[in-house]
Amino acid sequence: MSANHYPYLFATLGDAARQLPDDTARPLETTLAANPAANGITLLACLQRIREVDAADGQPLQRKGRAPGQCTALARINRANAGLTVLLELLHASERVRVDGDEAQQVGNDVREGLLLACRGLSEYVDTQVYAA
Repeated sequence: MSANHYPYLFATLGDAARQLPDDTARPLETTLAANPAANGITLLACLQRIREVDAADGQPLQRKGRAPGQCTALARINRANAGLTVLLELLHASERVRVDGDEAQQVGNDVREGLLLACRGLSEYVDTQVYAA
């Protein structure tokens, strides 16, 4: 797969697009390349807005005397922290159900371990972004 055949996909995913099989990449490229809808909402436009400097609430992070690069880093920290909070809430709820709930409602050890690993990854990311900002 090359960037020449799938320019929108590569613009969106970067080199990770090379890992997609052609039967998956082709419809994604078609969707990303679609003409803007009448209301201006397209998948590519939304992805581009999200990648700009949207904070966890979906709104651009206000500058408040900060450089644009700092705003981008702070928006990324804000989104990662919101994701980390949600993951920790899920992990906490799964632990409550494991201890006090019905066995049928429990998630497996692999799910709990996945939640822990996702939390670790996000917290490490936040840590590196805080020191980079």
